[in-house]
Amino acid sequence: EAINSIGDGLSKAVETSIRDERMKAELITNVSHDIKTPLTSIINYVDLLKRENINNEKANEYLNVLDKKSQRLKQLIEDLVEASKASTGNIEFHKVPLNVNELFNQIIAEYYEKFESKNLKLISNISKEIMSIYADGRRCYRVIDNLFQNIYKYALEGSRVYLNVYKD
Repeated sequence: EAINSIGDGLSKAVETSIRDERMKAELITNVSHDIKTPLTSIINYVDLLKRENINNEKANEYLNVLDKKSQRLKQLIEDLVEASKASTGNIEFHKVPLNVNELFNQIIAEYYEKFESKNLKLISNISKEIMSIYADGRRCYRVIDNLFQNIYKYALEGSRVYLNVYKD
């Protein structure tokens, strides 16, 4: 009886956990949608204002800040929805052949000035051999971009950053 009771308790705990995960995912999706609607309006109005011939330099500066911040907020909301989908296993992958060498070189180029501004010395060793993988390019890019963002945010100024990319 004790063993059966433990099994029943475990089953109930698993069911509760699954139900809670679904509710969390639904909540994130619904809240994200509710936030996206006014944000889309803000982005559209900012775009309309940017098309106007405004001769006030300060107003244009404010518009640029609004534009950047609203686009950043939009990206954060999309990331939240995507993370929610990933945690529930409801994510779609669009796999294609990817050149790993090009992917890393592209990200290195994008972070060159940022790293330079913090005096971070990137010491990269990317294999000359062309390395291909079959993966979702957008998601692979985001993973590597996230690593580079963390390096930029958390590496001590004047540090060396080592990057080795090779086929194993």
